[in-house]
Amino acid sequence: MNIRTVENAIIEKLKLSFPEILVEGFPDKPSEFILLHQIGALLVHYQGSNYTSTQALGFVTQVNQKEFSVTIVTRNLRNNNGAYEYLDNVKAVLSGFQIDECTSLIPTKDYFISENKGIWQYGINFTLKTQNIQEL
Repeated sequence: MNIRTVENAIIEKLKLSFPEILVEGFPDKPSEFILLHQIGALLVHYQGSNYTSTQALGFVTQVNQKEFSVTIVTRNLRNNNGAYEYLDNVKAVLSGFQIDECTSLIPTKDYFISENKGIWQYGINFTLKTQNIQEL
């Protein structure tokens, strides 16, 4: 399963679950991102992968564990539309979400990123597993 397909599936799931907030892929130029939405944003991006060693002789077959992050950007911390609420709700929505040809998403960590002039950012990471098989 390719990275873009998985990322797009996560974005679509979040858009359906959180129609009141901006949901999109992480910006190409994060330093230029300005939060214009009145509530906040959920920004999805790929973090990287780990691969198992292959036991097969003559070709490569591996389990590929991919990690994706959702950055939560909000205008407050504790209120109804705050970072804490979105952190908990994103975890609930994506935990167990399964994309074709992958295992279910599993949360692995959440963390504070920054606060700047009342704009709060937290991240939550999820992993899933898929196969990496050599093309013949």
